[in-house]
Amino acid sequence: MTNQDTIMEISTITEPCFDDIRGVRIVSGLTPNDMEAVLNMAAVSGVFSSDIMMTAEDMAWDCAYGDGSEQHMFLKAVTTESGMEKTIGFICYGPIPRWTESYELYGIVVETEYHRLGIGTGLVAEMRRQILAEHGKQIFLETGSDRIFEGARLFYEANEFVYEHRFYKQFPATNGGIIYRLGIDADLFDEQYQ
Repeated sequence: MTNQDTIMEISTITEPCFDDIRGVRIVSGLTPNDMEAVLNMAAVSGVFSSDIMMTAEDMAWDCAYGDGSEQHMFLKAVTTESGMEKTIGFICYGPIPRWTESYELYGIVVETEYHRLGIGTGLVAEMRRQILAEHGKQIFLETGSDRIFEGARLFYEANEFVYEHRFYKQFPATNGGIIYRLGIDADLFDEQYQ
């Protein structure tokens, strides 16, 4: 995986505290310089258990230092503040082994001060575009049912993920988790994002 900018650009709403933000870009991949920012964002979010944090660290490490053959992918949202590039969000996803055309969204985080600017939605849209380019048909994710995950569930639903009442053998919920699925239709995607 190369660390090249993708086509998507996100316009942010300018508020007084964000006067020095010029825009947000979605960039594929991680570099070793991204490791600290990405892992700090995940830790500060408060929604990842210690086991999930260890997995996130392994995935980030593999992506930043790997040879490009990793199955999971990272997209990061970056902006320029006061002349310095800053990572302000990320999404990690990958194919579900032995289940063709299906992917899993492992995690998405946007720094709190950048919430409600469309950055998370931009990351999801770019993930959908890249999965569609790989002929993917659906994306699954698991989130918690506790109150701490309420904002995440609302975000997923606002981004067209649907709560799955059905049991999927390859994607079982663990520890009372909730499964969401997003079907990707190429025709509808083209209409929405052109």
